[in-house]
Amino acid sequence: MQKENPNELHELVGQAETEGLSASATAERRYLQLELLKRAVDPDDHPLMDYIEKVGPCLLEELSLVPAKGGAGRSHPNWNPRWSENPDQSLLSHVLNGIFPTLRIVRRSGQAISNEEERLYLVAYTLHDLDKLVQIQGLSVADEARKEQFFRLLDSWLDRLNVRAFFPQVDHYKEDLAWLILNTQQVWGANRNLAGFALTLPTRRLNVLQEMCTFSDKIAYFVKTPTDVARRVDLQEGLLKLSRGKFEFAYHQLAENRGMLTNVINNALLALLRDECGWLPLLFFPTGVVYLRPRNRDAQKPPPPLEVLAEQVEARLRAYCRSRLEQGLMGFTRDNKRLKFPDYYHQFFDIQKLLHVVVKGTLRVIHEGKSPASGKRREKLRELQSADPALQGVDLEFDEDIRVDQLAEFCDQVERILGTIVGREKAADAVLQALELEALRGDFRAIPRDRRTGGVPLHWYFAAGKYLQRRRGLSKVQMRQLLEDVADRVCTVFAEEVQAYDQKQQQEGFSSVRVYVQHVVDINANATQNSNGRARDFARELARYESTKRPRSGEVGCSLCSSPFATTEQREAEVIFAPQVYTNKRPLNSTQKERGICELCRVELMLRQILVRSRRRLVGKDYEDAKVKWLYLYPSYFFTTETARFAREAYLQLRHLNFFEVRRALRERTAAEFLRLDEALIDVAPPQAEKDPLLKMEFDPNDLATFYFCGIPSMGQQPTDTESWAIPAFLGFLMALVFNAKVVVSESIVPLFNHGEEFKETVVLDGPHGFILHLLHKDRFRIDEVLEALRILTSAYDLNIDVFQKEKNPNWTRLAGVARDLDTDKLYVFHYLRAWQRKEGKNQIPSEMATKYRLIYEHLGGDRMGLIQGVGERCFRFYGPDGFASNAILRVLSLVEDVIINSSPDTPLEDVRLQARGEITRFMGRVRDGRAKGYAYLPPDEEANAIAEFVDHFFDEVFLSYCRGERALLRERRNRFNAGVEAWYLENWRRLSEERRNRDRDRDEETRAKAQAQSSTEQKKEV
Repeated sequence: MQKENPNELHELVGQAETEGLSASATAERRYLQLELLKRAVDPDDHPLMDYIEKVGPCLLEELSLVPAKGGAGRSHPNWNPRWSENPDQSLLSHVLNGIFPTLRIVRRSGQAISNEEERLYLVAYTLHDLDKLVQIQGLSVADEARKEQFFRLLDSWLDRLNVRAFFPQVDHYKEDLAWLILNTQQVWGANRNLAGFALTLPTRRLNVLQEMCTFSDKIAYFVKTPTDVARRVDLQEGLLKLSRGKFEFAYHQLAENRGMLTNVINNALLALLRDECGWLPLLFFPTGVVYLRPRNRDAQKPPPPLEVLAEQVEARLRAYCRSRLEQGLMGFTRDNKRLKFPDYYHQFFDIQKLLHVVVKGTLRVIHEGKSPASGKRREKLRELQSADPALQGVDLEFDEDIRVDQLAEFCDQVERILGTIVGREKAADAVLQALELEALRGDFRAIPRDRRTGGVPLHWYFAAGKYLQRRRGLSKVQMRQLLEDVADRVCTVFAEEVQAYDQKQQQEGFSSVRVYVQHVVDINANATQNSNGRARDFARELARYESTKRPRSGEVGCSLCSSPFATTEQREAEVIFAPQVYTNKRPLNSTQKERGICELCRVELMLRQILVRSRRRLVGKDYEDAKVKWLYLYPSYFFTTETARFAREAYLQLRHLNFFEVRRALRERTAAEFLRLDEALIDVAPPQAEKDPLLKMEFDPNDLATFYFCGIPSMGQQPTDTESWAIPAFLGFLMALVFNAKVVVSESIVPLFNHGEEFKETVVLDGPHGFILHLLHKDRFRIDEVLEALRILTSAYDLNIDVFQKEKNPNWTRLAGVARDLDTDKLYVFHYLRAWQRKEGKNQIPSEMATKYRLIYEHLGGDRMGLIQGVGERCFRFYGPDGFASNAILRVLSLVEDVIINSSPDTPLEDVRLQARGEITRFMGRVRDGRAKGYAYLPPDEEANAIAEFVDHFFDEVFLSYCRGERALLRERRNRFNAGVEAWYLENWRRLSEERRNRDRDRDEETRAKAQAQSSTEQKKEV
């Protein structure tokens, strides 16, 4: 039995983060995600580890895209439309979501279960939806015929899932297995009559396994949000049976999902309820966690009041961010005016520590590799001196040196930071005193600090320049010591004021978060009440919204949400998008430039900057230019403790997709092939932050997020909208397979949904580019539509790279035109095959490329391949081209097309048909006489019939049906249709040659047989 360890969750998470995959495991594995899953489960559970290793690969291939709930019904011939009303859940999710929590409950309760019993349970629950796997409703063992059918189907799936390798004794327990499968559910095929089965296990043990299977099915089927465990009495009763009365359900749930802030709150609550109250986490949702709470009242500790929980959340938020800010210096930028950094730094550091952080930020942003701006500032001062009498006689000469920039910008920040406490003049005097520049105070104050300077701190450039004239050539270490010394001296001067400010900031900082936590957190249906009884202030939300619509004197509304919290204008340094963009949250006739942002959204965006790692500093315009797409992962319907660990590890090791690797790995584009793309998507070790182009959350080693998302910035300079959607759209579908979760792809930094139950589909593309709609024709996809969408996107991308790639640039900008053409006519595939041929400068198309493009055509849903094959089979039955040049292959086809296109519209179609036959007949006569290149395969009498059949088929199927009897349409479509016929011939010419040889051999044998028969007859006559 596994020992009780309340810290097990974060210990195993930390262990998984530090352990790497061994070389032997990497060589033997079939799927990387299975290796990650094995690292997430209890290593002492040998049956479960064996199950993942031997049955796991088959589960991925067979069940990843089979709906247990939801779906569009494309894979099920007897699909009931009402099933599609449910949100999607794959059979793989259904199996894993049932197995892991059930086994955890059984072990935690101390219930003994043998190796064989656990293996039998795992197989029984895996196959409990056998009716859905075989797509036959009403499976039963009620009579011999139905029993024989049931066991035949069961044997088939035991082989398909490699069960006998996992459980060699399964045939010995087959009757027990059948009984468990039929009695897991209480709807179809239930047969509690033990006398009808030749059982091996004792009835008591069999009932235990049946309870486990039934509980697994219910928890995986009915629990979509944390509160569902409290609503369903059957689940509570099932838990009491499985745990032998030791546990009951408990939960915490948040009313909404904001992304990073929600993760912070969830983790804080999880740590508190787990470590202080002894609750065991069981199921993880984007907005909460389900726990096992001991029923022993003496061992129970009630959760603390919400005020205490709110303080814990604030403490964790500060702890998360403080060290990362000091190391990463997020948000520090310098524009053409001054150094900037976000205001939220004040909420994490006292003034003296903040000034030391600003020292680091100044030296990192204004480093020696930058060109100094002090020369331009000196010239600006001289311009002001010529126009301002107060500056006459002031010596404005100083060096153009990056050290002047560093000292000036830092002193400006010191004046601004301390100026909010003691006033700008006092702060400036203290800095001058620290620099021993009191003698220059008069000249310093004479320099203007208004609009004439454009917001540039020219006075500090003057002071810094004069200071460094006396101390030229300071080293990096000396500059750092100088700036830190200035910070310490000014803080000493205003020690009392700074201390009072720090205390006030500590009390007021994140007050909105504390209030918010008390508004949105629910623990066991408000079992823990806050003393103030706070409820969400919807009246205030409505009043604020109405106020933002007033033409004058209206409030600044939050452009991202409608919370009742105070709002301010956005600042570019603290938001990850340009602040001047239009929003409908303010009146159209307003002169206000910046959008508003509430305190909560400021915290969320702050966390995005601090806790989302990236090698690129994307703020303001830089963020919008990168056209970031966010991928949000929602479990279906929850992550278990084990799958949450797997998701965490896979998320940390997630890397940017290289489509060139993808296209080399794909052939038939089956579900198994897409699943094996894990190596293209997940690294065996987490990518280094400075090399990782993705925007991903950073975790504390002891934490486990309940909601995963990442940002995908577009590569290159000024990417187009087409480029920005190419990889994120493909990744959205691929991650649904790899993570076994629902995925939403959106430009919105705010999650569109709180949890997976709010949308039925498995993949949602929020406002996708038009090329995606041309290819897929919609933006929401059920689970059984994911594979088809992946095939279509992969085929179109593959085609684009073949034709338009330039060196290492896939040239995704051409995707819009490619998608539009393919939406117009799928035969454009062969038009692009010709384009590839011209690009490569090849005289003929290789047969392997012909096969590849035929597969692309089929994956794109082309329905004309039968038409092309019909034309090809009839044409090349009597005609053979001399070589593989396009004009030789298409010579006969071009003749009939030319006749139709050049004929007068007044000419009866029968006359045109006869004219086409005549043209082909004359051409074949020239071929037979050696006056034209090619081969005539049939005798003249058979050839005439073959030509007539070919022309009639072309007229009826191609001209009259495909081209609707319009000559202009035939002229417009002939090139891509002919390219398709050419590709078909290049792929099939060997088969055609073999069939022709067989036909000629049969004809020769028939001729010899007739000759022998005639000779025998003549001999008999002579006798």
